[in-house]
Amino acid sequence: MQSTMIPLKLADFDYDYPPELVAQKPADVRDESRLLVRSADGTIGHRIFKDLPRCLPEKTLLILNDTSVLQSRLHGFLPTGARVEIFLLEQVTGLTWRAMAKPLRKLHAGTVILFSGEKKDSSVPKGHLVKGIIKKIEDAPEGEVPCIEIEFTADSTFAHFDFFSWLEQIGETPLPPYIRRDDLHRRDPGDRARYETVFAKVKGSVAAPTAGLHFTKSVLEDLSKSGIRQVPVTLHVGGGTFLPVRQEEVEKHPIHTEFFMVPAETVSAVLSAKKSGMSICCVGTTSFRALESLWKMSSERGISPEELAGQWHETSLFIHPRTAEERFHPLVADAILTNFHQPKSTLFMLISALIGLGNAKAMYATAIQKYYRLFSYGDSTLLFFHD
Repeated sequence: MQSTMIPLKLADFDYDYPPELVAQKPADVRDESRLLVRSADGTIGHRIFKDLPRCLPEKTLLILNDTSVLQSRLHGFLPTGARVEIFLLEQVTGLTWRAMAKPLRKLHAGTVILFSGEKKDSSVPKGHLVKGIIKKIEDAPEGEVPCIEIEFTADSTFAHFDFFSWLEQIGETPLPPYIRRDDLHRRDPGDRARYETVFAKVKGSVAAPTAGLHFTKSVLEDLSKSGIRQVPVTLHVGGGTFLPVRQEEVEKHPIHTEFFMVPAETVSAVLSAKKSGMSICCVGTTSFRALESLWKMSSERGISPEELAGQWHETSLFIHPRTAEERFHPLVADAILTNFHQPKSTLFMLISALIGLGNAKAMYATAIQKYYRLFSYGDSTLLFFHD
């Protein structure tokens, strides 16, 4: 048993799972995925996601992340014809992006990468051209893969170059690396629809807020009929969500920064819910971090959350337990709906902070024993923190 006085290390957040449980495709029907429900007292139940309205307390306030996924995986070519894959992580400024690239060994500052201006399967782009010029290759700690900064420009054949429209046409769905298909360059076209929530509105994420993938319009309607109000936040998921934690001393991990906005309507609804004693459930770690970040900023600045509403903010909030028994006490949420997360990931650390590391491992062991499907396209959990 891990002593409560001994600081947790990265290895403490590891767990074993059968590789065949990693979901390679979504459930045939979104709301027929499985739902593990863990009560605040530790009792575990097994349901189907469409049962969600009957799993939440009456008049729960549900927080949804309405971010929409960018088609952020690009295939380009060097002037020699060699193929290069670019995975956009975050916008630096204008048409300059931070990205991962492979094969990195062929690239250096000043390298030009050619992209087609229209969707083609040919090995050499024709017609309108978009160029990506590598501005720099970042330094990276030993054992980690450096990122690049790349600036995009279009040739004169474009009357008007709309980068995001071009990205939607040319880019591919940024599935996580543990989803493996027979041909990585011929992804299932269904991913565009299924790696996106039905309530997505605001383009900006390079990964889906996967807890929301299980919702259907029917489930949302049933929730409303049950008196469960749904309000949005927007947090754009950054590429750092794919980057592993490598530091054995977890608190030294440089957590990625993400941008979020909480509308005034949502802040008002949360304040009203807290005043009346209503339960607040965040759909996903993204919604959870957005609300916690805003309320934390509010407290630190000595101002009301309303004064921060409707504005874009940055967050690098890293929630993890320092000891085996330490718990994180949320400022806002009473429950979270979230998928199963990879071992040693910042997301598994967050769940461990909310319900306790031992409890998180035991819950995952139960799910694995019952063949729950894991990770982004996998099944879901509903976790309550307060009685």
